[in-house]
Amino acid sequence: MRPLLYLLALAATSGVTASRLPSYNYVGKTDDVASYLNSLVPVARSVLTTKIAGPAIGADPGVIITVIPEGEQDRIYWLRDACFAYYAFISELEIVGNSDVPLRGLVDDYVHALIRTQHVLNPSGSVSTGGLNEALFDVKIDKVTVDAWRIGSPAADGPPLRAIVLIKYAEWLLRPEQKNGTWVADVLWPAINLDLQWISAHWNESSWDLWWAPVWGGSYWTATMQHRRKTDDPGFDGIASLTFWNEEKGFMTETTITKVTPIGGRSGIGAAPLTVAVQNFDPTLGCDPKTFQPCSDRALSSLKVVGDAFRKIFPIDQTLPPDQFPYFGFFIEDELFGGQVQYFASFNVAEQIYDALITWDIIGKLDVTKVSLEFFRQFDKTIKVGTYLKHSITYRELTSSLKLTADNTIRSLAKRTPPDLILPLTMNKTSGEPMTIARGALRSQVAVLGARGAYNGVIPPSWYNGGPGPKSLEEPVVDSGPCHGGFRDESQIGFGYY
Repeated sequence: MRPLLYLLALAATSGVTASRLPSYNYVGKTDDVASYLNSLVPVARSVLTTKIAGPAIGADPGVIITVIPEGEQDRIYWLRDACFAYYAFISELEIVGNSDVPLRGLVDDYVHALIRTQHVLNPSGSVSTGGLNEALFDVKIDKVTVDAWRIGSPAADGPPLRAIVLIKYAEWLLRPEQKNGTWVADVLWPAINLDLQWISAHWNESSWDLWWAPVWGGSYWTATMQHRRKTDDPGFDGIASLTFWNEEKGFMTETTITKVTPIGGRSGIGAAPLTVAVQNFDPTLGCDPKTFQPCSDRALSSLKVVGDAFRKIFPIDQTLPPDQFPYFGFFIEDELFGGQVQYFASFNVAEQIYDALITWDIIGKLDVTKVSLEFFRQFDKTIKVGTYLKHSITYRELTSSLKLTADNTIRSLAKRTPPDLILPLTMNKTSGEPMTIARGALRSQVAVLGARGAYNGVIPPSWYNGGPGPKSLEEPVVDSGPCHGGFRDESQIGFGYY
């Protein structure tokens, strides 16, 4: 049963059972990659909790901004970006539980801040007249009235993202050991229901997209986030994919505004679908293309097509060896800070591959389709359309090559990391040097946490099937003996795993 259908029933009974994440790992450890990621994680956590949040920036509890501030315009509480961080922190709470008292306190602050955003009278309206999709607030969770700072607001991904975070926390609170069903019913459900009603009333309407400068139109990112919170309605299945999939070129376009003109516009080629793939990761869905699972043929084809496009425009990508993935930017027409490489998107590339390896290992096979054929031919020029079982030579060779390529991508990023390990937003597209602007970017820190979790083989609770681990697969789970790379012991679980 899907979470949206049973949340109220769970709140009334607190009878749901939900085990900890399984201590399962497919992805074999490589010392230098693990060491680098492990060194980044505490720095990323420090940035998220002290340098772009709290007293250091004069913010109310629970507020997180997007970069280490250099001016007043940086002290903006963007709902979208904050939700990325909130999701990561709650994912950690699902693992460590109440033993981490400071983390539980942080998450409580985040949830209260989110609920407050629903009730701010702002330029988009009130809670009942459009204000729910306001995209930004000041650090005191009040309205922002400077028009120049409000470009990109309102944004229709706000209500679904807020609902995703609140529901994730609600499901954790409904575990028997938490005994918080009353609070979920009295406090969280009314807030969740506000956003769900907004989504139902405004499904797939035009909105500002998630990049800068934003375009107004249909957004794949927004449609998938709305769809994720509308999984109780079978009529919504596949709408996003049907609207945005470019069958001819084999990639998921970011926006319905795909006309490039001498003064701007978009081709639709960019990193938003990659962000969707890692955000929507749920192994209980197998390699489902409708939800753009990391191992789906569409997600893999899109990864290649978009990567090839960035390789053509980023000089640094043209110098990289063939055994790593290219660096990604926002979108290929991006001009922010000169249109540079984005750290978060480049980490997301490796994360998608690690996630795909996890799912293939669980379902016991890897499918090469006409859609994904060109992606796989990067690793085996003679590969043919077909199904390759877990213990076949082709399966082992393909997955080993994919893991090595993802690892090499992380190694390459390690060479281009600032000495203080505080990742900025961007890397120079020509020299490969980290840029000093947008230092401590929230998205970069969250991407580190996601990549480390995926590298360590962490399986998230299912957002689609409402359970903590693999189940309801299209194909049965194959118990094929020891995993290629061994199991992970619980001591390797750490902050920020998805």
